[in-house]
Amino acid sequence: MPLTAQQTHDHEQLQNLARQLVKHCPDMRQMAREIASHILKKHTRSTLDPDAVYLHRFNTAHSSPRTFSGWEHLGPPSESLTLPQLVMQRFDVNDQDNADLLGYRTGFYSRGPGTGLFDERDEVPMAPREVLDELWKVDFCSAFHQDLTRFWARHSDNFRTLAKANFLSKVLETCAHQTDPARLARLRRVATALAGDASWPPSLSQLQQQARPVAGVRLCTFDIGGHVATDILRVELDDGYQLLYIPGEVDALHLFANHSELYWWVLHNTNAAQNRARFMTHFALADRGEKASAVGLEHLIDVLFNNWGGNGHDALNQSNTTVHGDGFTHLRDAARQRMIDDAHFSLRSNADLRKQLWIGYLKAFGTFASAMAAVDWPVALAAVGAGLAETGLNIDQAVNGHTTAQRKAGVIGAVLAAINTLFNATLLAGPAVTGEIAEIEPSLDAGTHTAPVEPEHTSMATPAELAEWAPAPLIPAERSQLLAPFETNVLLDGHATGSGKFQGIYTLDDGFYAQIDGFPYHVRYIGELRSWAVVDPQNPYSFYRNVPIGLNDEGVWQPLEQGLKGGAPRFRLKLWGQAQVPAPGPERVPTPYEVDKALQPELLKASNGGEESNLSGRTFSPNNPAREQAYAQFRTLRDLLVDDAEAFFSTASLPQRPPLPTLAADASARQIIRSVYENSEGLVVGEAHSQLGSKQFLIENMALLKQQKVRVLYMEHLMTDFQQADLDLFNQTGQMPQALKTYVTDLDRGWHTDPAQRYTFMQVLRSAQKQGIRIQAIDCMASYRQAWMGPRPPAIRQKMMNFFTHRVIAADQAAHGAGKWVALMGNTHANTFESVPGVSELQGVIGVRVEDIDIGSSASVGRDPGLYAVDDGIRETRVQGDLRLQVPLAQPPSASGTLESRLAKPGAFGFKDIDGKMTLVHRSKDLALHYTPIARDGEFIYIERASWPWLDKRRLPSLSEMAFQLSRYGLKYVPL
Repeated sequence: MPLTAQQTHDHEQLQNLARQLVKHCPDMRQMAREIASHILKKHTRSTLDPDAVYLHRFNTAHSSPRTFSGWEHLGPPSESLTLPQLVMQRFDVNDQDNADLLGYRTGFYSRGPGTGLFDERDEVPMAPREVLDELWKVDFCSAFHQDLTRFWARHSDNFRTLAKANFLSKVLETCAHQTDPARLARLRRVATALAGDASWPPSLSQLQQQARPVAGVRLCTFDIGGHVATDILRVELDDGYQLLYIPGEVDALHLFANHSELYWWVLHNTNAAQNRARFMTHFALADRGEKASAVGLEHLIDVLFNNWGGNGHDALNQSNTTVHGDGFTHLRDAARQRMIDDAHFSLRSNADLRKQLWIGYLKAFGTFASAMAAVDWPVALAAVGAGLAETGLNIDQAVNGHTTAQRKAGVIGAVLAAINTLFNATLLAGPAVTGEIAEIEPSLDAGTHTAPVEPEHTSMATPAELAEWAPAPLIPAERSQLLAPFETNVLLDGHATGSGKFQGIYTLDDGFYAQIDGFPYHVRYIGELRSWAVVDPQNPYSFYRNVPIGLNDEGVWQPLEQGLKGGAPRFRLKLWGQAQVPAPGPERVPTPYEVDKALQPELLKASNGGEESNLSGRTFSPNNPAREQAYAQFRTLRDLLVDDAEAFFSTASLPQRPPLPTLAADASARQIIRSVYENSEGLVVGEAHSQLGSKQFLIENMALLKQQKVRVLYMEHLMTDFQQADLDLFNQTGQMPQALKTYVTDLDRGWHTDPAQRYTFMQVLRSAQKQGIRIQAIDCMASYRQAWMGPRPPAIRQKMMNFFTHRVIAADQAAHGAGKWVALMGNTHANTFESVPGVSELQGVIGVRVEDIDIGSSASVGRDPGLYAVDDGIRETRVQGDLRLQVPLAQPPSASGTLESRLAKPGAFGFKDIDGKMTLVHRSKDLALHYTPIARDGEFIYIERASWPWLDKRRLPSLSEMAFQLSRYGLKYVPL
């Protein structure tokens, strides 16, 4: 049903309101950049990017007649800020009092922090004293607050209107996919209570009207330990249900049957570094760090996990404040206060600088970069539809490296999307909408609704399952075992306990202690909960490992009972990543997966690695229907291959494997090859594609393979639908068609194989053809080009290719007669990887993983101990073959350089396998490289580094989570 003229007018009005609101919303980053650019132009007439101009502070200096300042410095700097950061942070009080020394201790440079000499070659000719005076004139903090005041004076009503429109758009989306009448009825009650009786779509005047909650519905805040979320509304219904409305998130409406479900939702949304960081954007900056006896939100969330096997926690909704007026007026007022509070927390005015040191103030939060990263993003706009999730940016993208124009475009796009949803003709014409908000009906054709929280189950996790999935510090234990990791050698004799909240607490120079069962334990007070907890004596500034304690009736301290007492329901292990066992898929029907020959010309560029956006379906080309037809066929073939592969692996019965040969460590290639083929019809050579040893092994031993009656070489990367015809011609004639030559050349270039062109994919093909060994592709476009609309499903490439390879080998052996063969493929395909059987297992043959080693080392072969590696997603993986062959090679110059060169700047870090142990390597402030082994606890990883209390012993599910946590504290990831 088309919109009426009035509805169209209202739609356009809302869009205009949104554009104006976003346009005038104060942007701290842009304002600081503009001031920094003005200072640069005024003092240097330079057009340098202000983010590339640094103020460095040094402890020493040497005079120099060649520099603008008269001084040069030997790095690294003791402190560094970009010019926009300096505008926001200002010089500290010591600098104000000792301004004459600024030219000696500090200077502006176009090179970031690092080692080496800072002199006229990278000096930006500005006097720090003059910039200090400029900043006093500007008073950025006061100017920003004035902008805030003007913004809210002009746009306060429009903000509230757009906040209401955003809420109703989320209601409309949810209704369109809701099938449960009871849940829909509750959602209808909430929508009516918050928005009043409005039509679909609501008129502009209806959006501008205020509404008070009706009987049976209580509107309230959401808090953790009294820290109130600034943009989350909580609605309590008289039947015990609660609804959370979380603006700015893709899934903004969450319905909970009880407090337990809400508690578990919080745990599931804070159990990793990235989702916790996103969750915390809904709280003010000042709430996150410690202040007086309050431990702050970050620590409180850690405390919540103490009871992860139970049904709730007292910290949730401790304040439980009722919102008596209009919900969207509350969101508007909270957003305004949030912007003011965050600016006050992060900025200091001229008056403030006269009172205290900036650095001291920042202690409560961490680093300046962390604070500014958080406040810099316009978090208040989440209420009108511009949360991080909805703008398509992750947290790192939102606060690092994106221009103001890019970020504002994302914000405007997100707000307009919410408005457009509200006026979406398809949704409005659907069965979910019948006129008034109160008359929303369940969708009859929607998919099955998935409840936000799993129902309670009675089956309990076994101790073995708990040990496998849950972090060790959170596994239930007997009292003695629970406290054992926290024991100290402190002597409490001669010390008296306090009174009041310090009853039974000893105060020593290094903190507080309590005696439990006659042993002293380091404890900390949690002000928000008015309670104490035992903390790790080696890391007392972290609550990741803690044991809540309380006084019993005799006034003696003892651990409080955990929710996990007696075990935990098995389904709750999902919190730590345990996947549900999928139901067996349907029987697989053999289907051709190659692209139709007639459509191959349209997909040629895409098959070579281009047009991924079109291929995945993210981009549509309406003016080229023939190509769109080809893209559609690719997606159809890809999906069919996925379905068949999943079904195959769900029921696959693996053949018996041949015995591994007994080989001396220094066995020759000839001995290896002969021994393998004595009991195996095939050999799968696994490699890291950029390494050379695997290719050298094949090239130099192709004749020996021929002697062993190897008839065919199966190769990854080559596609049956795009390269096999040319391969057949090359097999027969030795002449490589140009298209195949170009493809393989690009393959070598892309994987940075041997620059000397000795051990390359091209040479493998040529040596095989020369020996009369036929070359057969084992990929197809559908298996090889991993183009997806969303994130790639886990291990899907391995499933697709391994299944397809299994089919190709079976068909090839049937067509040409059974015979011996060799295959070259990546390590993750050769043998089992992430529970997906490799080609070796599928074919019942032997896999050898070939590994490059330094030319000065000795070649060796033996059972493969495995190797940890880091993939592009900063995720730790482990590859392992049946055998490992180490090949000494003169390594070509590496594009990535050495650790010393890759991790040149303080704060740079990466992950590397060192002697079979995954290791965190980082450059510290003292310029040394530090190596920290990564330990394992079941499915989790962690490090022990007491100087990093925010990470020390904290269990994390993956390297990417560890990298994210490190990045939150100012370190920068570098792939190694």
